[in-house]
Amino acid sequence: MSIRVRLGAGSGIELLMSAVSVADADWRGVFERGPASYAAARAAGGSDLVRDVARFGRFGWINLAGPLTGTRAAWTVDALREWVDGSDPDELRLVLTGARRHQLRSRLDDATIAAAVGGDRAARTTWRRALGDTLLQVSPWLLSADAATIRRTCLSVIDRLPHEPRATPLPRMRRRLEEVGPEALLAEVAPGVAYGSGVLADVVLVSSPGVAPILVVVDEAERSVILHPPLAEDGPDDAGARLRELGRALGDDTRIRLLHTLRLSPRTLPELCESLDSPRTTLLHHLALLRSSGLIEIEVLAGEANLYALRPAGFDDLAHAARAFPHV
Repeated sequence: MSIRVRLGAGSGIELLMSAVSVADADWRGVFERGPASYAAARAAGGSDLVRDVARFGRFGWINLAGPLTGTRAAWTVDALREWVDGSDPDELRLVLTGARRHQLRSRLDDATIAAAVGGDRAARTTWRRALGDTLLQVSPWLLSADAATIRRTCLSVIDRLPHEPRATPLPRMRRRLEEVGPEALLAEVAPGVAYGSGVLADVVLVSSPGVAPILVVVDEAERSVILHPPLAEDGPDDAGARLRELGRALGDDTRIRLLHTLRLSPRTLPELCESLDSPRTTLLHHLALLRSSGLIEIEVLAGEANLYALRPAGFDDLAHAARAFPHV
């Protein structure tokens, strides 16, 4: 597998991840800094700011990471604002709704996508037939509000939403890329994710403390943007910290049900949704947390649904951490 890897980070990314935490309570509970981001938004703008952020849904804010990381300027809040302000309102809505993602564009033509986003019922039916319930990830407000209002509200949120400045982790990432090469670095930042032949060619790895402990992936037509927690400076966590991480992953009924289901056989997301009678949007953040804790792994294949499976080594880690914890 030959992969081109580029590296980046920036305050604009951190603002977007703060917006995700405010917009979606489920993902707020997954991100380590999610509750703090929500509290900061409430303090800065009250219920009005929280309402405006929530209108876009987590999916909308995540999708803005695509064009931001495509700019030549540093990925700052100013660069994010400049891109949104300079974008055509209709194009901005297409980006926010995920209409520029590879999964969608590989199955539907641009005219059908634009018609679906614009409200055409027949086009939306075609969308659902091609991609199942992925349209349900899109905020209803993005599909009903006029494009000019969407852009104006987006700019207002960017101007008002607080974000915490971070020290750039890029020097360590660049050193690590030189030491181990692109494939090994990708395995380090995305453990438990196996990419099949032809899935990845051009990858942008974005270090962001705001996404810890999970990954956020934007699969654009020509490249994949992977937002990941910064690499640890001092190697693996101690046994106590590892046990707390695993305990968090196991401390939820839905995640336990997922593990029991995967114990029978690997499953795709649609199969898991059917088995657990749960919507895609409910299961995705649970699967992300189980993957980040090392209890499951994901196989990503070109043109096929991702396949989720138990990772036996993760349960060995759980047993080891439990045995070692009393001696810490």
